[in-house]
Amino acid sequence: MNLFFNNNQKRPRAGWRLLSQFILFFFFVSFALLGFNALWQSSLSITSALPQLLASLASIWIAARLLDKRSLSDYGLSIGVSWWKDCFAGIFIAGIAMGSIFIIEWQLGWLSVTGFGWENPSPYSFPIALASSLGAMFMVGFYEEAVFRGYQLLNLSEGLHYPALGNRGAVIIATLSSSTLFGLMHAFNPNASAVGTFNIILAGIVLAIPYVLTGRLGLSVGLHFSWNFVQGSVFGFPVSGTQLDASVINIMQKGPDWLTGGAFGPEAGGLGILGMCLMVVGTYGYMAMSSYPLSISALFKRPAGQVPKSDEQAL
Repeated sequence: MNLFFNNNQKRPRAGWRLLSQFILFFFFVSFALLGFNALWQSSLSITSALPQLLASLASIWIAARLLDKRSLSDYGLSIGVSWWKDCFAGIFIAGIAMGSIFIIEWQLGWLSVTGFGWENPSPYSFPIALASSLGAMFMVGFYEEAVFRGYQLLNLSEGLHYPALGNRGAVIIATLSSSTLFGLMHAFNPNASAVGTFNIILAGIVLAIPYVLTGRLGLSVGLHFSWNFVQGSVFGFPVSGTQLDASVINIMQKGPDWLTGGAFGPEAGGLGILGMCLMVVGTYGYMAMSSYPLSISALFKRPAGQVPKSDEQAL
């Protein structure tokens, strides 16, 4: 058996496809950031999110055409009316979850409102700063879901189609693996901690559920975007250890860090886990009301090129 190439599919094996896309991802992101910084120097978050979006999509497109031999729609990127419907549902669900965290902390006296964003002196006007955060957080939600869920989860599950695991086992392990990488990628953020990293791994699992069940990324992108934007630009919490360009509400936190997440934001605290649980409940509720079958999508049951289950596993 060829350890590098799948002769049945006429393409590299899953492990090599994943490694190649990951290298392309970092290569393109590094050069895109350097290029944009040379052309447009600004402290606005959108100036770093835009090159990362373009670089991420470029790495996926090249990997799809040259390595995977599959359509972009297989990565959950078949964007149409249903995709946007799912996305807006995710925005609403995550907004409710983050709003619940804010209300709990406020009512328990763990935060106080100190003012509003338009009162702050800033090199940029409040509408421009807020629009930058809005655009940046949507881009981040889109490209992180496309890379970590859309590309990686699908290829990992395809490469794990061992008869002993079955389809469900392959998808579960792929979800855990891609979510772990997602969490570790945030371990270098400001104010990161072991608890925060673990919670972001849990968040990766929460965000993977809609993709696994629907075969589309609309709901995952909506959840991801809204969680970040509402967290940082509406309620003024840190987002994975960083502050966004602007927030509608300015707050001061004073509750226990193990519950609030402290300087890293709710994602590093117990209330962040509560918010994720609310997103899972909201996701299942929306899918049930929308008549989605609550089972693994057909996308994960049909390996591209009709790969025999015994011939895709090895690196």
